[in-house]
Amino acid sequence: MQYDGIFSGSTPTDTDTDTDTDTDTDTDTTFRVPYRIAAPVNPEKGNQTVIVEPSHFSTRLGARVFYLGEEFLFSRGFSHAGVGWSTTSVNTLKGRILDPNVPGVFINGGLDEGNGQKTDDKIISEFAKALKTDRIARRILGDIERRYITGFSDASAPVLRLITDGHAKGVFDFALPFIVLPFIASGHDPQATIASGDFNGKIIVVNSELEGASSEFVDRGIALSQYRFYAVAGSPHIPDHLVFASPLTNRTTPASFSPELRAHFLQGDKWVRKGKQPPLSHHLLAAVDGTLVKDENGNAISVNASGHRVPRLPFVELGEAHYIVNVGIVTAGIFKLLGTYENVKTIQNLGFNTHNEYLNAFRETLTDYLDARYILKEEADEMFRRATLFPPLTYTETYRDHYENFVDIIPRS
Repeated sequence: MQYDGIFSGSTPTDTDTDTDTDTDTDTDTTFRVPYRIAAPVNPEKGNQTVIVEPSHFSTRLGARVFYLGEEFLFSRGFSHAGVGWSTTSVNTLKGRILDPNVPGVFINGGLDEGNGQKTDDKIISEFAKALKTDRIARRILGDIERRYITGFSDASAPVLRLITDGHAKGVFDFALPFIVLPFIASGHDPQATIASGDFNGKIIVVNSELEGASSEFVDRGIALSQYRFYAVAGSPHIPDHLVFASPLTNRTTPASFSPELRAHFLQGDKWVRKGKQPPLSHHLLAAVDGTLVKDENGNAISVNASGHRVPRLPFVELGEAHYIVNVGIVTAGIFKLLGTYENVKTIQNLGFNTHNEYLNAFRETLTDYLDARYILKEEADEMFRRATLFPPLTYTETYRDHYENFVDIIPRS
């Protein structure tokens, strides 16, 4: 069930150590913002874990709806709690407040971003705290043992700020910021925060190729018990979610960081609950000047901390096309966030005589990706099935020429 409501109160100032905020409301931010909780009708059917998501300026709770996905989360017993945290809009998009149509919404105090627009990240952490103690929240969620936080792109900014400002300590057991654009990452080093003792949870950052070398996040080996970073070669900032209801990304490129994101999310969950370590970090190979090093097909190369190559998406590894990660629709007049491809190759171009030879190679590279724990078994199976749909076409050719069949995994009749 989904529950919509209002979260109201005040946040403490950065120097305030008094938990009784009623005594110092003259310096605090007061707020009245929307929230949206999705949880099992019977809380006992859940896994006592709630994922908090600050609303994105455009797609709002996109981590829940598109990137991780509702079936993925809810079938595993996770609950989800989204919250508005800023009245600041990007162009005319007001998604950061979650639902601008709710009457009486306001944020008084916090960061003044001009034109009466206000932001306070601490609304998010105060909301997360209330999920364990508030009477209504407890009735919806039951007894919560773990609180996670995730946010992507624009909404990754408050996640990182909460961590590096120390406001996530003791609140969140696991943080998953992803596709963090360079200007958002600047000045927010989660590894340094862990090393200083200002965050005691686990952190996994997942980036696409559009974010480039992501030097701010490359694993320096100083927080291995709490930190991982993964960058997915060949993937754009906005992948195709293979959902017809999402025309923004349809028919752009089959390369996506989402399968790896979902795999690492579950690994982060096991890291928190059972202490099972995720795979070691990997990043994109870069030259001294920060530009990405490309292979013979023009695709980025994934390497571990030692500089050794690690598996990539199988169709990227096989060189089925040159993936271009920064073309398409311009967002906010700054970044082109959709990907595409060029130089799509046939099985003969790839050096295979038959489709079976191609499928054997595809299966081998996919197995390497699966064994590295960069994809879940069920998603690997779906990926392989798509490669088999239209012999002698490759995975990429099928995506390009038979999109509807590709999405629904329906073979040639």
